[in-house]
Amino acid sequence: QITSNSIKQSGLPTQFKKAISEYIWNGFDAHATEIAINFDYNDINSILSFSIADNGHGVNFSNLDKTFGYFLDSNKNKSFDQNRFLKGKKGKGRFSFQQFCTKTDWNTTYYDVQSKKHLSYKIEIHSSSLNDYKTSDSKVSPESNTGTTVNFYNFTSITADLLYSIDFNEYLCNEFGWFLFLNKEKDYSLKINGVKIDFFSVINKHIEKQITIGDEIFDVSFILWNNNINEKYYYYFLNSELVETGRKHTKFNNKTPDFHHSVYIASKFFLNFHFTKENQPTLGFEENQSNPVFKILLK
Repeated sequence: QITSNSIKQSGLPTQFKKAISEYIWNGFDAHATEIAINFDYNDINSILSFSIADNGHGVNFSNLDKTFGYFLDSNKNKSFDQNRFLKGKKGKGRFSFQQFCTKTDWNTTYYDVQSKKHLSYKIEIHSSSLNDYKTSDSKVSPESNTGTTVNFYNFTSITADLLYSIDFNEYLCNEFGWFLFLNKEKDYSLKINGVKIDFFSVINKHIEKQITIGDEIFDVSFILWNNNINEKYYYYFLNSELVETGRKHTKFNNKTPDFHHSVYIASKFFLNFHFTKENQPTLGFEENQSNPVFKILLK
């Protein structure tokens, strides 16, 4: 039986920065391009309001039991595409609020295919009963856009000075900088009270180079980060539409702890490229990692 205590003991984040990042990743997992952290406070740094809003596809009411109803077995695992990056796949990030407050709610708007309308409703969870969530009835939304706003209440361990501190800003840059750089041409953004975080501030060196192999052209960006980016070191492979089609650890992964880096490779070569479990040529029009051009590229 899943209880509130068993959820709290399941390895939820113990730091408010990590807890907040769980909600941001959930927004990006929902195909959001904009995440906005907004908070207000008084003269003694007590938080008056705090929310994280995204323009993702929202939480479909008909699938709610497969999202909020799963624990340590997220529905994201069941629809996971190995060529699409998803950060939140353990089904417990939504409970992270209990680290710094006692209550949260999700005001979400999604597009309902059957009715062909935008519908909205609210989900609410209290820290005293994490295993039980309450919802309002869904209703037709006056909004024409999808998205979710998570509101937090009754703060127990954070104050406003922690949220507007340089330390928190740098944490977000290190946590999301590689992902925002990956999607910089799509104008992805993460804002704090209307101001975009400047993830370029945590970049030590940025080198761009074009590599030609036969008829294929690859635009390569190498990033050397100032600090640990809370992510392993990857080659990110992007097609000509700058959509990630796969990733692979660099040869320096986990071997050089002070060499914090990411490598982004964009090319039309990856339009019909699909990583497979077996390193064998594929049938049909798709290419995989056995392609000779890909092997030369890695070298």
